[in-house]
Amino acid sequence: MNYKRLMKNSKAISPIFATLILIAIAVIAGVVVYMFTSGTLATMTAGGTAGTEKVAIQGVNLNATASPSSVIVYAQSTNTMAVTINSIIIKNTNGDIVCSVAPTSGATLLSTGALSPVTATGLTGVTTGTPYSITLVSTKGGSFVSSQIIAG
Repeated sequence: MNYKRLMKNSKAISPIFATLILIAIAVIAGVVVYMFTSGTLATMTAGGTAGTEKVAIQGVNLNATASPSSVIVYAQSTNTMAVTINSIIIKNTNGDIVCSVAPTSGATLLSTGALSPVTATGLTGVTTGTPYSITLVSTKGGSFVSSQIIAG
């Protein structure tokens, strides 16, 4: 008899509220695990850009009248790491590739903060007075695009 009176007066949380609280805890834990595994949390806490290549193209000289035709791209690495350029791609205004060449002296290393020329000769399909964009491609697969320039 004493036990029945004790159980009748006890206060507890409703089973519905208990279920909702457990679901909320599971959802929050799932979001935290997802953020950690997708790299979002690591990016927010550690910066996450240490291994990213960043290159600024400061100027381009595209000479279609010379023999052989040539391009000189003045670029610099703007991150804390040096970047090696192994290809130069020239595209027309439609985005079609006109010419793809390797730098004349082989792969070119862009040091951090130093302005370096990347030179290529023997361009094909480039005509004087036509606008083009130049893309530098690194050995790690990074692409760095210049603004449009007109071939001289």
